[in-house]
Amino acid sequence: MLSIGYIRHFAFDNAAIAYLLVILGMIIEGEIVVVIAGIFTHLGSLNIFLVVISIIVGGSIKSFVGYNIGFYLQKHHSTNKFLMQAESRVNYFLPNYLQKPFLSIFLSRFLILGMHFFSLVFAGYKKIKIRTFIKAEASSLVAWSIAMLSIGYFFSLTAMSISKDIRKFLGIILIFFLMFFILEKIIAFAVELFETKEVNK
Repeated sequence: MLSIGYIRHFAFDNAAIAYLLVILGMIIEGEIVVVIAGIFTHLGSLNIFLVVISIIVGGSIKSFVGYNIGFYLQKHHSTNKFLMQAESRVNYFLPNYLQKPFLSIFLSRFLILGMHFFSLVFAGYKKIKIRTFIKAEASSLVAWSIAMLSIGYFFSLTAMSISKDIRKFLGIILIFFLMFFILEKIIAFAVELFETKEVNK
């Protein structure tokens, strides 16, 4: 019979696969994966330190690949459609990118899905200083990881305190996810509005 205990033990028995999924999720787009990892961390299925290591590994791979894609495209395919799309997307959401690269790279991880990868490619394309890029990415990854894992932990803790019935537990988690994505869009809109006002000053 499906229960919270069954899910907890299933994840625990397949923890190695879970850590690999966190790494892959970080390379693709880790937000949902890390929040779910936070949930299973609270349930006791995953080790928090191994989860953090997986996040760092996956995040580092993505940063390295993204920056080098942008660097390569700038050098060999400066009129590439993907690059032009990335540039327009970054300029739309982060109009101060070149003036404040550290802040823009830092914030891009917290904005709408897909924005961060465009920011990484753009950083390579514009040849943002490696030191600035690494500092921004590292500090962003630490802050973002703590936030996402905490959100997942909070989701699970709150859902468990309300009900230990598997259907109610999953229903509460789903509601929390919907609220989280709505709030994320509101924050992204507020950041975009602030950045636009700063440019127009």
